[in-house]
Amino acid sequence: MLVYHSWSRNKYLDLFDRLPMEVLTRKRGSTFESIWDVHLHVLGVYCAWLWGYFGQKRLQWIVDILETDVHTVRQLRDINQGLDAAAQAVASNLGPDEFDHRRPASESGPWSQRMVTPREVLWHLIEEDFLHHGEILCMLWQDDIEPPYTGVWWFEYDRLPDRFGHLWYADPSGPRPSLGGYLKQPPPGPESSDSART
Repeated sequence: MLVYHSWSRNKYLDLFDRLPMEVLTRKRGSTFESIWDVHLHVLGVYCAWLWGYFGQKRLQWIVDILETDVHTVRQLRDINQGLDAAAQAVASNLGPDEFDHRRPASESGPWSQRMVTPREVLWHLIEEDFLHHGEILCMLWQDDIEPPYTGVWWFEYDRLPDRFGHLWYADPSGPRPSLGGYLKQPPPGPESSDSART
């Protein structure tokens, strides 16, 4: 599930590269106001738990820039790659007995009184992705922007086409998964895509 969500986030980042920053940063009254800020929130949750609970101190660079200094999709990709590597390292190194070993959620502060297991924390990261990418999907629809298709069968075929060649995505005459984008022409205006500035 962690690998799937990393793949899915990258599909959304591919779409973000093709959208004006004004669309990504527009305040929409969502949990964290804009598409950009909701996406940053998901990355922030991953970073907080991987850094604070699992001790992945190599993520300090992400902690340092996440709140104030992320302005490009390229930065989001770098952060996503760093978090994905840390999450995979944590998940692959946990033994069966460790998954349910209850310990404080934080070394200090109010969360130091809350006891959670690695299994609970990893499921929380997964649910954050599901919840907030559903929210981003709805915000894209507000602007008649189709979200990227991120179905699990496409995930399997996209990553390992030789293994999952039986899925119908291999058929060149069949429909291809959508990469997302405008359903209608966007309103005219200056080109402000993030990719133009990276």
